[in-house]
Amino acid sequence: MGITYTPQAEDTSIEADKLVFRLLRQKSNADRLAMSAALSRGARELSLKGLTKTFAVLDPGEFFKKVVFVWLGHQWPEGFSPKGDPMTWIQDSVALAKQLHPIFDRVHIHYYITGGVASSLYGDPRTTRDLDIVLNIQSSKISPLVEALTQEGFYVPGVEDTISGRMQTLQIIHTESILQADLVISGNDPWDLLKFERRQLNDGLYFASPEDVILNKLRWRQRSQSEKQWRDVLGVLKVQGQGLDFEYMKEWAERLGLTEDLDRATESAGLSNTKS
Repeated sequence: MGITYTPQAEDTSIEADKLVFRLLRQKSNADRLAMSAALSRGARELSLKGLTKTFAVLDPGEFFKKVVFVWLGHQWPEGFSPKGDPMTWIQDSVALAKQLHPIFDRVHIHYYITGGVASSLYGDPRTTRDLDIVLNIQSSKISPLVEALTQEGFYVPGVEDTISGRMQTLQIIHTESILQADLVISGNDPWDLLKFERRQLNDGLYFASPEDVILNKLRWRQRSQSEKQWRDVLGVLKVQGQGLDFEYMKEWAERLGLTEDLDRATESAGLSNTKS
């Protein structure tokens, strides 16, 4: 028995889901990215109003710590020195990416955006907590990058661990907007390098290709069983449809052990006729 079309949410009918995605297909990539940014700003504004009401008795310093804990999902980082105020906190990951792009350009570092921001660009727009960026960077360029980030108001911990190779991710926080980005150091295997060749320029920013977003999220879902990753995959498939390079995805799905997952996602998105 074949897999039937799967809506993004259990309480959404197939007809309603198909209508939503027909409308999303009429939007440009930039339109969908703007929708995601607006959702994230709205979520932050609503959260801030709730936190302000709930913790009205806290002094400004303690209240800021509470906001950091709720929004970033961890305790106050050691050495973190905030500079913003509630007026600067209503920002989004797309705005953060636009702050980072000229820094990467200045230090001559190739990058691409992946994760929820990329899947929102190509698929179903949603809120995102942080920004995922992959860097093609030599260890000798990490210190100049950190210096440039620090000058632009970013808190950058764990530098020595990243330079030494013990860690593959720089988790940075912008001190005025309390926005977080994970800067992931790329590997050097063939697929890692190919993803940089296939990156696409959208709205002045470099993104992983839609095919690579799908494969990356299927890979993450295989490890985490995350339903969010699955919804993101279906969203990109439903919006991009026959415009995707299915031969490329099939080839790399086989190499990565994702063939069964890709086939299931393709059928769930109503694209079963793309299977060989």
